[in-house]
Order: sequence, then structure tokens, then C-alpha cells
Amino acid sequence: MLKSFKTEINPTDEQKVRIRKTIGTCRFIYNFYLAHNKELYESGKKFMSSSQFRVWINNEFLPSHPEYSWIKEA
Repeated sequence: MLKSFKTEINPTDEQKVRIRKTIGTCRFIYNFYLAHNKELYESGKKFMSSSQFRVWINNEFLPSHPEYSWIKEA
């Protein structure tokens, strides 16, 4: 016999805002990763792995682009 459990969450308004920011940031980073790899491919370079991208975005891109500081808030 299989059992299942239903769970319902009821986040507060503050938690809803935080969830939306986090999901939006994840979506942006994923699309940015795809676009960056597309640029690398078109210029004849090798694809960047997700771990290489993480190092690049945190150590090179974000420090030189302060307009994207909202990424660190999520």
C-alpha cells in the first residue's frame, strides 16, 4: 500500500517577496549562463561549465558590474 502526504505552505507576505526574488534571480542567472555560453560558442571557444561560470560570475563579472549587485541579495 502506498501512502502519500499533502503539505500546504502559507508563507507570509515578506516570505512571498523573498521567494519571488530568489526565483527571479535564478531565472536571470540561468538565462545569462545560456547567453554567455552562446557567445563563447559563436566566437569559437569552449563551453563554460556551471562551476566555471559560478567562479567567473562571482570573481570577475559581479565586481566589475555594480549594477548587478541585486544578484547578491537573493
